[in-house]
Order: sequence, then structure tokens, then C-alpha cells
Amino acid sequence: MAVSTQNTAAVPRVPNFLSRARSVLSAWISQPQQVATVAPSSSAVTKCIAHRTCIREASLVVELGPGMGGTTQSLLQQMRSDSRLLAIEKTDSFIPSLQAIDDPRLRVQCGDAVDLSEHLATHGLGTPDVVVSGIPFSSVPPAVAQQIATSIHENLRSGGVFIAYQMRSTVRNFAEPAFGSADVDRVWWNLPPLKVFTWTR
Repeated sequence: MAVSTQNTAAVPRVPNFLSRARSVLSAWISQPQQVATVAPSSSAVTKCIAHRTCIREASLVVELGPGMGGTTQSLLQQMRSDSRLLAIEKTDSFIPSLQAIDDPRLRVQCGDAVDLSEHLATHGLGTPDVVVSGIPFSSVPPAVAQQIATSIHENLRSGGVFIAYQMRSTVRNFAEPAFGSADVDRVWWNLPPLKVFTWTR
């Protein structure tokens, strides 16, 4: 894994789990339709998502709705030293925590997942090998959820992998018409318990 030579004294400190938990709860209270959960993802969830061959072999991973970066850090720990990770987060208050992750492979974009093509172009990135999504498909308007699912399918390379971790199964309604049936893992050791859906394009 590449190690940044940047002066760490000038880099904002990455919040610990308790700080992230307070911030996530506060954001969920103020924006419940935009923030997927009341607490950061547990290590059981992040391992289920990141500890995969597709992550280890990927040149480019896109993370939609990374929150405060717990899953982001787990992805980076598994990814190659020459890979890239584009984290797209809509909630402004989460951006500083993501930007505090000192890794030259990471690009942080404040924006909407609907505009995935534009975000990829802005950062000069090509076709993702993996898209990971924590966006709460059960909470966003159906038309928007369908736009996001369509954008993921259109931008993901052939043979690429789409991973969505969700409280509910609503994401299936929008992803399965294009991707087909999903493989599903259940992670009980989380607040709340989550389902992790996986599709291959």
C-alpha cells in the first residue's frame, strides 16, 4: 500500500468511532432521507464489503454515500497501491472526515450519485471496476433511486461488481431489472443489521 509523504501535522485528524457515531446520529436526525443509518457501519459490515477479490484486484473503485469514511478506510486497506478510489458524498458535514483520510489514492467529491458520469469525468477517471453504495434506496424518491441504479449500470465496466449495503431490500426493485438476481449476505453485528447485495454486470 502506498504511504503518503505529506506532513501529517497539517492533515486533519480522522475522527474515531465515537466521534463518527455522534456525527452520523446528528446528520440522521437532521436529514433522515439522505443519511442511511443512525450509526457508522461496524467492522463486520466493512469487512463483508471490502475483503473481496474484486476489491483487491480493482484499478478503480467508486463509493457512493461513504458517510464519514469507515468503509472508505477499509476499502483502501484492501486495494492495490496503484488503484484509485472516488468517494462521492452528498452530505456536506461528512466531507471533512473523508478529506482527513491521508491516502493519495483517494478522491473525495461532494455531489450526487445521479451525476456519476460527470464526477468520473471531473476527476479524469475511467470506467469503475467496482461500485460500492451505502445510499439508502428505501428512503430516496423512487425516480431518483432508479436514476442512480441506471447510472451505476451504465458506468460500471462489463464484468464489474456492484455492492450495496442496505437495511431493506428496496434496492432490488431498481437494480435487478438491469443486473439480474443478487447474491445476498446478512450482517447481524451492526446497528441496525444490514443486508449486503452483490451484482456482477
